[in-house]
Amino acid sequence: MAVSLSYSDTGTGSPALVFIHGLCCDRRAWAPQIADLSRDHRCIAVDLRGRGSTPAEPPFGIQQAAADVAAVIDSLGIGPAVLIGHSLGGVTALVLNSQRPELVLGIVTGDSPISPLPAGGANPLAQRIRELGTREGLRPLVEGFFVPDTPAAAREYAEEVMYSCPADVAAGMLEDAPSVLAQIQQLVQAADARPFMAIWAERPLGDPAWLRNVTKFARQEPLPGTGHFFQLEQPERTSALIRAFLDDVARDPRLQ
Repeated sequence: MAVSLSYSDTGTGSPALVFIHGLCCDRRAWAPQIADLSRDHRCIAVDLRGRGSTPAEPPFGIQQAAADVAAVIDSLGIGPAVLIGHSLGGVTALVLNSQRPELVLGIVTGDSPISPLPAGGANPLAQRIRELGTREGLRPLVEGFFVPDTPAAAREYAEEVMYSCPADVAAGMLEDAPSVLAQIQQLVQAADARPFMAIWAERPLGDPAWLRNVTKFARQEPLPGTGHFFQLEQPERTSALIRAFLDDVARDPRLQ
């Protein structure tokens, strides 16, 4: 069923940047970067189905999320754009690139579950959420997102937004994760045909070494001392990395 996604549209300048949040989050996940980068670029940040201000109209899976973001890009006429996705939002960006490559100029993934054998835990997690509810279903995962230096404000945002997500939305978003993640090598290799950067937290949710082995050009940037919500923990460094990536996009001979 079609749904009108809520989104913010800030700043001017090309290329446009499209920010995609993770599993149970909302567009506030990228607020510091939008405040900075919108000085030079048009920045679009979406609330996916059932999160933020967007109605909870199923389906909620990754492929549907990618199609929904593509519809926003189409409606605004801002493609090709740079996609910037946190966590599962990075996988959404990879899927969008596979579905609609003409809309994508470059991709940034932020501590996304990119690894060679990722599919095994997806459906059990969805089942746990359905049985226990979002708070208890996600608690073991969320507690692993933080490091000792995680600022209180970042932790409070992550816990508030993730634990308040409706269980059918959280579990629904994971239903097609096994089939999507089974194609992760093809997805990242397709992304590698254009500018592609992976930012990693101190304890990466994915596998940087594997990604290096299956790509030729992907740029990888670790952020030591950060948890999963690195962009809220070290916002200036994250914005600086994105700006450096945008310089890569401007100079990439494949885009000339």
